Parts: sequence; structure tokens; C-alpha cells
Amino acid sequence: MTNQLKISLRVLLVICSLLSIYSCRVSSYLTDQKSIELQKSLRKHRTGVNIGEGLLIAGSAAVSLFTGFVFFTPEQQAYRKLKLSNQSSDTLFVNMVTDWQWKDSTYFDLKEIVMPPKKSMKVVVPNNVAYNIYFRTNYDAPDDEKVEINTGETRIIKLNSNKSKN
Repeated sequence: MTNQLKISLRVLLVICSLLSIYSCRVSSYLTDQKSIELQKSLRKHRTGVNIGEGLLIAGSAAVSLFTGFVFFTPEQQAYRKLKLSNQSSDTLFVNMVTDWQWKDSTYFDLKEIVMPPKKSMKVVVPNNVAYNIYFRTNYDAPDDEKVEINTGETRIIKLNSNKSKN
């Protein structure tokens, strides 16, 4: 092997390692243990699927170069990243609720998210699923504000509380 090829392989290995470490990271704003475990497993699954599809696309491109036959085309992503952003000057207590189930009758609900003022976080959610996002500035408040979204149409959710603190 030439030195240039060895260096290229090492750089590629370092980049892949950093990406896998980054993809396993779960936001510190999640406080519910079930939501944390769900995010960890979704990120792992999504990373594995993305790496597998990348390898299949590369293999398909190599085969199609010689034969003209494409044997793999990627499907629409089943999961995507959604960015939640707290636009208010208060801490927000957020719950994301859906009726969509994963496995073992587990819903894709993300509960007990505590977002500091002017901060944002990314969560992995199923694509093209309706979510009701409930949030409030006071944990003991009797009612929440609500935002309805579809994850296939929305990438960034800007939360800003219109209610005054009691």
C-alpha cells in the first residue's frame, strides 16, 4: 500500500468513528428514562440503516458502471431528525405525543423534555407522523400550549410561550 492510501484509510476511519460517536449522543434535555432509551435505540437503528444504504448505493454505482444495471435505489427515510427550539426567555417543559407505535406497543412519545431559554435540541422521530407538542413555562401550570405538526412537512419547531408566568 502506498502512504497516501494508508493516510486516506486512517482519515476515513477517524471520520466514521466520530460520526458514530456523535450519532449515539442523546440530548441532555430529555429527563424521562423511556424517552432517552427510545432516542438511543432510534439513533442506533437510523445510523445502521444509513450506513447500510450508503454501502448498497456505492455497490450499485460500481455495478452499474460496468453493466448499466442499477440494482439498488434508496427508499424514503423511515426516521428523520427534528429540531426543537425554545425561542422564549423561560425554561419550557415539553411533551411530544403521537398515536404511532413502534414495537412492543411502545408509542413514539417523548416526554419530560426540559429546554432552557434560547436553546435547541434534535430528536429522531418517525417520518410522516402527526405529533401533538404540549409545552408550558411553569411545571405546575394547569394547562399547556399545543402545536400540531406532521414530521414529513416540518423540520424545525420554534416554541415560544404566549402565556405569562403565574
